Amino acid sequence: MTVDELDDEEVREQYAIIIDRVPSYKKRKAEYEDELQSDDEVFENARKEVEAGIRNARKHDNLLTSTISAFLPNGPIQQQTGWTFRGAEPLSEYNEPNADAIFCNPDRNLALIVECKTSLSSPGNALTQIYDAADAVREYRDELSENIGMQIEQLETAICVPGYLDEQLAQRIEHEEQNGDAQEQVYVWRWHYLKEGERIDLFTSFDNRTRSEATHDSELTQVLNPGIEITKQRQATPSFFPSSHTFHIMEAALSQLLKKRIRNEGPLREFTNTELHNILTSQRHLPHYNANEIGTRIYDGLMERLESDNLITTIDQEETELTAGDTFYRYRVRGRSVETVLKNLQEKYQTKAIDRKIEIKAMRKVIDEFDEDQSSLGDFG
Repeated sequence: MTVDELDDEEVREQYAIIIDRVPSYKKRKAEYEDELQSDDEVFENARKEVEAGIRNARKHDNLLTSTISAFLPNGPIQQQTGWTFRGAEPLSEYNEPNADAIFCNPDRNLALIVECKTSLSSPGNALTQIYDAADAVREYRDELSENIGMQIEQLETAICVPGYLDEQLAQRIEHEEQNGDAQEQVYVWRWHYLKEGERIDLFTSFDNRTRSEATHDSELTQVLNPGIEITKQRQATPSFFPSSHTFHIMEAALSQLLKKRIRNEGPLREFTNTELHNILTSQRHLPHYNANEIGTRIYDGLMERLESDNLITTIDQEETELTAGDTFYRYRVRGRSVETVLKNLQEKYQTKAIDRKIEIKAMRKVIDEFDEDQSSLGDFG
């Protein structure tokens, strides 16, 4: 495997092994970083990568939020069919492949998992993901049934995409079904963003399926065939999901903390571990049936990022008016308003993220240099 085939975590691991063996390569990494930081093209590419990652993750979360919103309590789908949303990214606690959401019909012991895709660079990969997620649901059927409060006897699968991607996905589904490679009968949901609002409906124009084969074997057909309008304004929508981008989790959670300060609940630029942990483990913000475990995992990851990026610092209890917590923190950005503090946190996060991208590039160069040096030694021997 070449260095270009390694992901970022593998690069860090490989680099750590190298400097453990030959500490002098640490200096080479610093030299490479200085060179890359001063290269305008490299810096601009890193900035674009960071912004694209945040932007694409937001698009995905927005699509997932829209899909979930149609199934929230007292929404039109629940009222007309009995189907309801039961959790985002089921089985996250087991680190298993999972779909974006699970919906259920308790009257029929029927569950449905949905994968949301805002782009389809590889429709085959999208299908593989939903197949793997279905396998995981069946493997953990008993545990999942207990967590969602309903025995799962039947399982359906669907992929939700923007309307302009429907035929591209359908063609891949047809291809797999005709070749005998389809592991599930996958339904296609379409998300439409219109001037008058958002809408989700069911794609049924498959060349190789009858009308009944293209529609759900449940009451969902009667509402998804004509399409259902999404009315987020009247419902409380999720703030983030188990695998949301760290930037969005930070943004959502710290916004909640800052809103508390508007009500004069403590100094603007300070917070406690308990306050942040409570937000991240609340099912109001994190729509997972095991919000405490998953939220605690998110809390640990977010705090590690905030501290390593120097976005926050610990302070002594004597330095603050806050009391509800064991550890006390202050944002390492300026600002006298909620908007300014949050904006400065966002900008500093992105600056640090660009630095991380460049650092990884420098590590890759060290790995390449180390491999070349070892190869030269081998040739000499």
